[in-house]
Amino acid sequence: MGAISIPILPSRDLDATVAFYGPLGFAVVGRWPGYLVLRHAHGFELHFWHHADEVPEANDVACYVRCDTVAEVEAIHAAWSTVVTGTEGIPRLTPVDPTGPMVETALIDPDGTLVKVGSPAPA
Repeated sequence: MGAISIPILPSRDLDATVAFYGPLGFAVVGRWPGYLVLRHAHGFELHFWHHADEVPEANDVACYVRCDTVAEVEAIHAAWSTVVTGTEGIPRLTPVDPTGPMVETALIDPDGTLVKVGSPAPA
């Protein structure tokens, strides 16, 4: 079937979203009034809709990006950690967590949205 799921995430300011995600490896591939499409160098997309009233500290929106390999998760984390250096507050990036059934890292963007990136842990 080839169906995929693409999250639509809130953005208080689409220009600020482009400015934040650009250095993380995302390029604008579509933009319309109130809507933005970004594609990462690893091929996945995030879509954003303008939501000026979003409160980052109260945002409970999240998405999961599932990678094919742990090496891909580690590469994404390594690239993102050169841009997002904090592990607390907003924005932040967690270290890669190799425990459990998935190897994951988590980004909280300036709007408080959780973007979790992971891959199944090796057997």
